[in-house]
Amino acid sequence: MPAPKTINVGTARARTGQWATGTLTVGHYPDGPITAPVNVLRGSAPGPTLWVQCAIHGTEVGGAIGLLQLFKRLDPEKMKGAIIGVMATNPTAFRSYARNTPLDGENLNRLFPGHPAGPHSHQSADVLFRTAFRVADVMMDLHSGGDEAIVPFYGLYFDDGSPAAQEARRLVEAVGSEVVWASQDSWLDGAMFVNFTRRGKPGLIVECGGGGAVPEQHVKHFAGAIEGVAKAMGILPGQPRRQKRYRVVGNCELVFNRSGGYFLPDVAAGDTVRRGRRIGRVMDPYGAVVEEITSPNGPAYIAAIARAYLPVHSGAMVAECIEVITD
Repeated sequence: MPAPKTINVGTARARTGQWATGTLTVGHYPDGPITAPVNVLRGSAPGPTLWVQCAIHGTEVGGAIGLLQLFKRLDPEKMKGAIIGVMATNPTAFRSYARNTPLDGENLNRLFPGHPAGPHSHQSADVLFRTAFRVADVMMDLHSGGDEAIVPFYGLYFDDGSPAAQEARRLVEAVGSEVVWASQDSWLDGAMFVNFTRRGKPGLIVECGGGGAVPEQHVKHFAGAIEGVAKAMGILPGQPRRQKRYRVVGNCELVFNRSGGYFLPDVAAGDTVRRGRRIGRVMDPYGAVVEEITSPNGPAYIAAIARAYLPVHSGAMVAECIEVITD
């Protein structure tokens, strides 16, 4: 089948060997469209298409910077296929510098595949999912801990045993991290990567950084992760850098506090802890420690930990502890 003359994503129209820009309408204000900026880099030869989405949580901006840095150094003449980058997947959250959609308070990353006749965020999820599934062979979602938490550098896929999941695992091993999260967690059922995989196309997530900072090393991790996946797909020439061994983690326990105050972490993102190990404390405004928080499982990989001195209300998610399967 011949390659299309253009790859169309919203108003972006990419011809062979071209970097095209545009916007994708994901909803409407009372006075006009809500649009997400889109970059499309198309190679000089036919090949697969990689969809990369950034800032589905508005404070998680490192992935977008990594994608831009990668685009600026790639040569379309040496590419096959295309890389599509949605730079602010949740534009109202990005513009408000908020994790969730300010129009309805929803976490867009829990609503896929969406619904065309649902509330605002459900409609946005529907547009994003239908567009991505139409144009892309693989989707990749870039995340961090945003302002409130810190996460290590790792890759994540939905492990349902399907051919799409097996391919996603191969691609995750190309992102440049030695840590692979093989997820079967039901609380991620509404994430796009899960729904892509369930419908027969590989989807994956890359996590890195947070705590309100975007150091250059984290930007390089994101750029390298996209480049590695693109090489593994055959979009870019060469072979991705793979690790000699991988640490595989599985079931994730979300950890919530019960007392309000300031969070004091006792572990760092990426640490491995035993069950029952203290991972943080909560200090009240009078200086007293009012709660000690322990790991609910073990050995557990600390996939996220709230930043030091974060003010927390009761029931805030302060950590993610993932069971280590192979080390």
